[in-house]
Amino acid sequence: MQSILQRFWGFDKLLGPILVKIIYYLGLAGIGLAVFFGVMGGLFALPSNAIRGLFVVLLSPVLGAVALVYWRFLCEIFILAFETYERLGEIRDRLPPRESTAASAEPPLF
Repeated sequence: MQSILQRFWGFDKLLGPILVKIIYYLGLAGIGLAVFFGVMGGLFALPSNAIRGLFVVLLSPVLGAVALVYWRFLCEIFILAFETYERLGEIRDRLPPRESTAASAEPPLF
């Protein structure tokens, strides 16, 4: 398996999927912290306004779960784009070589 440094210097493999995974885990930590602070804020608000504090305590984990699903979906879309690019490269490499002659060459579009 290639190291990240070898991937960085050569353009044989894309860095995108690794970066998306790192950003995904950072986003998970951010969502977890947001839920934690939301619940803590709701607990601190309970003595002054019980209904509002209870609402925040109950709603924070629900919104956190929705955010986790949405975050995963967004990261999967980016990984899918990189995998599509790599798969198209594999398909290109498996095709037979084209004969390039001046008579069969198509004229440029512009």
